[in-house]
Amino acid sequence: MFMPGGRPAAAAGGLEGVPRFSHIVLLVLENESFATTWGSGSPATYLNGLRAQGVLADHYYATSHHSLGNYVAMVSGQPVRPATASDCAALNLYDCVQGQTAMAGGRNLADQVEDAGLGWKGYMDGMPGPCFHADYSAAAPPPDPYQGDSTAPPAFNYADRHNPFLYFADVIGDDSRCQAHVVPYSSLAADLAGDTLPAFSFITPDTCHDGHDNPCADGSPGGLARADLWLSQNVPALLAYLRSHDGLLLITFDEASAADTSGCCTGGPRGGPGTGGRVGLLALSAAIRAGSVVSTPYDHASLLRTIEDSLGIAEHLNNAATAAPMADLLLPPACVPGAASLCLADGRFAVTAAYATASGQSGAAQAVPLTSDTGYFWFFSAGNVEAVVKILDGCALDDSYWFFAGGLTDVQVTLTVTDTRSGFVKTYTNPQATAFQPIQDTGALPVCP
Repeated sequence: MFMPGGRPAAAAGGLEGVPRFSHIVLLVLENESFATTWGSGSPATYLNGLRAQGVLADHYYATSHHSLGNYVAMVSGQPVRPATASDCAALNLYDCVQGQTAMAGGRNLADQVEDAGLGWKGYMDGMPGPCFHADYSAAAPPPDPYQGDSTAPPAFNYADRHNPFLYFADVIGDDSRCQAHVVPYSSLAADLAGDTLPAFSFITPDTCHDGHDNPCADGSPGGLARADLWLSQNVPALLAYLRSHDGLLLITFDEASAADTSGCCTGGPRGGPGTGGRVGLLALSAAIRAGSVVSTPYDHASLLRTIEDSLGIAEHLNNAATAAPMADLLLPPACVPGAASLCLADGRFAVTAAYATASGQSGAAQAVPLTSDTGYFWFFSAGNVEAVVKILDGCALDDSYWFFAGGLTDVQVTLTVTDTRSGFVKTYTNPQATAFQPIQDTGALPVCP
């Protein structure tokens, strides 16, 4: 008897059409407008070279100026406040942190991820040790001394304001939690090698490597070209890991240049448009439509909602509650007819088959299309039809596409149906040494329209 299985949005738990990824990594650079980074003549040659492997959101906006308000927004959905708009320049770290408790009690993405039973880390380039930060006491003199762009130990180019998790009292105020989760960037290599990368990671290069400083504190060239060099040295290993471990890498900028106050969407004060400028965002994964561009307007609140959705978190914090998820950025690759794949229902669904015999022979079945809705598979010779499949549009009747299959075999057969719009996947397996059982599944694909 056929045993069906399914996974919505590419894996169990994805919401609102956003696919589930086992690992999401957000890497944030500094202070560049869209035209400078992504336009012709950009010094970011490595970053632009990655576009062929990913999807560019070319109308993605920051939510405010300066840095801190954007970093806080990305992990909490909170809009900029007067204090964060100035990077808390007149406050000590303790007083700056307390301001975030005014919205949702300071609840943040780290809390959400842990509540979902998942792991998270912030990997901070240049951080001297786990949970390193300025004096977190009410009596500490302002301002926070660790702002990067420095040749002075111990922090050098590490900046607290680019480390968003420090600005939530339940992280910085819980030293054991902070030590376990907010760590130097140098820890990433061991986590990749040990296959312990968490479900969500936030990477911040130091202020020389993220393009903020130009020149860098030691007098060497900085800016976007220096950030691009750092990416070229650090992204390949990370990207290779993510491609083989169901991962997603998101690269963006905290804000545009100060002169760019454009914005969109819901990430600004009172849920209106922000003013942080157009920066763009590049999504990289083996499971999305490489080489494409999406022009839907999005911002940091959209980013947070997308991460929440992908991790199966139905709660949407603060301005993310009214944001649109970036589902069109993460569509699976379009169906391409091939020797082992049928594209049915006018190309919307990809259908593949795999077989295994009792003697140990196995492989991918060969596909032969018949009509826009129907095709068949053969295993051992082209003239020997083994399984016929059909997909029909039943949306008007029961809000689902219907899947039918029949076969002339008793070997183990696994049929996989993928919706290329939503990423929904359904599988059917006929056990070994069992006559092929007909499939008439009129609730197979609940992905209408």
